[in-house]
Formats: sequence, structure tokens, C-alpha cells
Amino acid sequence: MKRFGKIMMAAAVFAVILWGLGDALNQTSGQIRNEEAQLIEQRIEQAAVLCYALEGSYPEEISYLEQNYGVVIDSEKYNVFYQSLGSNMKPEVQVYRKGAVR
Repeated sequence: MKRFGKIMMAAAVFAVILWGLGDALNQTSGQIRNEEAQLIEQRIEQAAVLCYALEGSYPEEISYLEQNYGVVIDSEKYNVFYQSLGSNMKPEVQVYRKGAVR
């Protein structure tokens, strides 16, 4: 009977460890997704600044950056908010992973 109790205790400890690992992996995965969105945001901003440096104005639409500056956005995974504030003002850029809260 004591042996059965020890086995049950070991199984319970193992289950808690597995649950903890799963939770930690889930949090890490969420952080990676947020970092991906931030990287895309930075790339868009860098492309807009490059456009300004080369052409003398910021693009009105993000599609211009996609067509002319190699910006690639996976629209199935990300929503992009790009607001032009004028040809001589840096645009506002925000990238959100679909289904995630930032």
C-alpha cells in the first residue's frame, strides 16, 4: 500500500511538472509572436524612412512599400495599421497578430 502511495505521489509531481512546462512554453510562444509583430512594424518603419531618404516623401499607402521596397506582410497572420500623416511626416505604423491582444 505504501508503494502505491509513492507511485501516486510521483505521478502527481510529474503531472505538475508537465503542466508547468506547458504553461511556460505557451507564454514563450506568445512572446515570440509579439516580437514577430514588432519586427514587422520596425521593417515597415525602416522602409518608410528609406523611401523618404531616397524620394523626398513618405508613402501614402503601405502598398507602395510592398511594391517598391520589398516589404512583405502575411495578411493571414497580421493586421497592419498604416496612417500617413503627410508626405514630410513619418507615418504611424502598428502591427497586430490576428486573434491576439497586444
